[in-house]
Amino acid sequence: MRSKFSWIIAVFVIMAIGVWWGIENKSQILNSQILKSSFRMVNPEGTAEKKLPYEKYSFDKLAERGGVASKIQVVGSKFYYTSEGRRISGEVNRPSGSDPVGIVVMARGYVEKETYKTGIGTHNAAKYYSEHGYITYAPDFSGYGESDAEDENALGARLVKPVEILDLIASVQATSKMQIYLWGHSNGGQIMLSVAEILGLQGQALQVKGVTLWAPVSKPFPYNILYYTDDASDSGKWLRGQVAEFEHDYDVFNYSVDRYLDSISIPVQLHQGSADPSVPKTWSDTLVKTLKEKDKVVNYYVYFGADHNLKPGWDTVVSRDVEWFETLK
Repeated sequence: MRSKFSWIIAVFVIMAIGVWWGIENKSQILNSQILKSSFRMVNPEGTAEKKLPYEKYSFDKLAERGGVASKIQVVGSKFYYTSEGRRISGEVNRPSGSDPVGIVVMARGYVEKETYKTGIGTHNAAKYYSEHGYITYAPDFSGYGESDAEDENALGARLVKPVEILDLIASVQATSKMQIYLWGHSNGGQIMLSVAEILGLQGQALQVKGVTLWAPVSKPFPYNILYYTDDASDSGKWLRGQVAEFEHDYDVFNYSVDRYLDSISIPVQLHQGSADPSVPKTWSDTLVKTLKEKDKVVNYYVYFGADHNLKPGWDTVVSRDVEWFETLK
């Protein structure tokens, strides 16, 4: 009886040892996996690496990326395409009664979301260009119109706009061999200046023949946005905090138009009102001077007494654009 009892105790001891070994072995495996995971998050200096989600929007990275084409869906006077996983809406104008002679991709200036409607900031010029034979595409940009929501980060929402234009250009090129011209007004001018620089870095601007800029915001990033914060309810305090955090993690020079003017390979036409209250004439004077010093092809027109929307003088501006487009063919 004693022998049988001893045998039962021995079996239980063996089973306990087995359970303990299994638990210990599993614990070691889990610890090993956690350790490996930790190593992936630690740099050679032994400090944790911070994720930089907006590094991909630096001009050099965007030149490597290029434009990503998607199918353009046209419904009436609106069109839709995809950029960075977001559905982007916009207004399209087509010439009537004749075959199109080219395509104008447009980028508007800043508009409050509460008052924005598709076509604001571009419709009148687009109508004129379409009446003279050009198809025009003017995206609303993410967060506007019927587009998907924009990035929650204020700077991220801004940095993605050149991407949305690059993807639109790629989408247009995928279905048409017609020549493309870029148009940008105010903040849209900065977007198109950025796009021209990125296309130049790519060395793939052949189908894009030129860029016309109306009173473009051409100052360095992030001064170009801080300049306009005086009218904010908090006098720009929140946005300055966002900028300070961004500058801590990123090199702002990699996102600034003034650092990439050398890369521009297409002709530039610039229109500026002398009485513009939003974009000082001196900004455009400096931009044109710098472009000419870099041997870039640039036409510069100043309209005495004209405001930020080039009025009076608007009729002359659009007619000069169409005449200029014709010379670039």
